[in-house]
Order: sequence, then structure tokens, then C-alpha cells
Amino acid sequence: MTYLMQYRQQKILEFMAGKEHVSVSELSKLLEVSEVTIRTDLNILGKLGKIARTHGGAYLTEERLKQEYTFQTRKSLNFSDKQKIGALASTFVNSSDCILLDSSTTVLALAHIIKKKSELKDITVIPTGIWTAIELMDCSNINVLLPGGYLRHTTGSITGLPTNDFLRDLLIHKAFLGAWGISHEEGLTDTHLLEIELKKFIISRSREVIVLVDGSKFRQIGLSAYANINQISKIITDASAPAEEIEKLSNAGVEVLIAN
Repeated sequence: MTYLMQYRQQKILEFMAGKEHVSVSELSKLLEVSEVTIRTDLNILGKLGKIARTHGGAYLTEERLKQEYTFQTRKSLNFSDKQKIGALASTFVNSSDCILLDSSTTVLALAHIIKKKSELKDITVIPTGIWTAIELMDCSNINVLLPGGYLRHTTGSITGLPTNDFLRDLLIHKAFLGAWGISHEEGLTDTHLLEIELKKFIISRSREVIVLVDGSKFRQIGLSAYANINQISKIITDASAPAEEIEKLSNAGVEVLIAN
């Protein structure tokens, strides 16, 4: 199988993740190849057990695959910016720190970088997302402390009362959090109530709150706020963040760092 074919089939699976069914014609238009080529790809994926063929299209066969490829799609959005943000954020992690990493894909980029820093010793990481925990699973210099709770099938985050009870007696030096949206007026917002309540609790248990968001999050507002601007220690973002919003946040006393 050629690299181009593998790449195309990966894109097909990612596109199918958020849909009940896709047609041969829409995949052909999306990937700019012939319908004959798409049918060949779908037949191969069908034989591998990753999809089920239907008349004129296909659908993913397993819920696990849907979630995996949905996550991979989120992870790939603004990928380069997330890597830069994660790299800058990693400079604020020290040996012997106890840090919390939420389930956002921008914070996942931080996890990917700190696990490669062999100079960091005896770090304790509390991940509130299953994908972040998996990312750190093979690190001998990092102690991964996984909370219990309810696993959200759409994001892989761990939430609920068991998670809060787990965190209650812990002293978190730094909490690295993402957000659905951020603004000077609304603060940090998210879209899921359990996620919002968990983040409120995390902030109450953390000495320092560091927010990792790419520039697109400054144009969004979620269902409800989980933090005011004055509860944030630092915001790490990229060059696409709107200058007027950065100025407002800086004037409010928040340290805003741009990852270049």
C-alpha cells in the first residue's frame, strides 16, 4: 500500500468520525479523486474491519473507532500552533512539581513535550483526560496519578463527584487548562456542565492556573464560565490571538505570552 493511499484512507476515517454515514460522491469531492479510487479505498477499509460498506457509501463500525478518529480530528486542528503553545508552557514545569493537565488537545501537546524532557525528575501529573494519560503511560520520570470518575465518550475527559473527591486533598502546584472560549468580559468558558464544575473545583485547589488556548478560542463563547480573568495566572496563546483582546487581558493584570 502506497503512502498516498494510506494518507487518503486515514483522511476518510477522520471524516467519517463525526457522521452516521458518508457517500462515495462526497468523499470523492472532499479528497479530489475519482469515485473508483474511493470505492477501492472503502473496500480495503471494509476488509480491515474498520468500516461497513453500504450502497453508495460506508459508515464506521465501532464506537471506539468513532471516538478515536473524532479525537484525532480535534487534535489536528491548528496543530502547529498547539505544538508551539505546548513548548512554551513546558518551560513552566519544574522537577518535583505536581501539575494537573486537563483533557484539551492543546494541553495534550504540553504532555507530549514534557515526556521528552529527561531533565525533569519526579513530576506528578494528574490528567483529567484518558488520552493525556495514555500519552504519558511510557514515561519513567513522570508519576501519573489518574483520578476516578465518569468517562465522557465524546472527549475522553474524566468528570463527576468521584473526580472531585479524588482531588480534594491534593495540592496542585500548577493547573494547565484549555477552554472552549476566552474573553476579558466572559472569562474562561466551556460547553459541558460537568466539565465546567470540575474546572471550577480544580481552580479552587490550584496555586497557579495557566491557560493554554490557540487564537481561535478568543472568538468563541461557551455555555457558561468556569473562571474569571482575575483567577488566571498566565495565558499562553499564539500570534493569531486578537491584539485588542490581549491588550484588555494584560491591562487586567493577566500575563499573556505569545508562542512564536
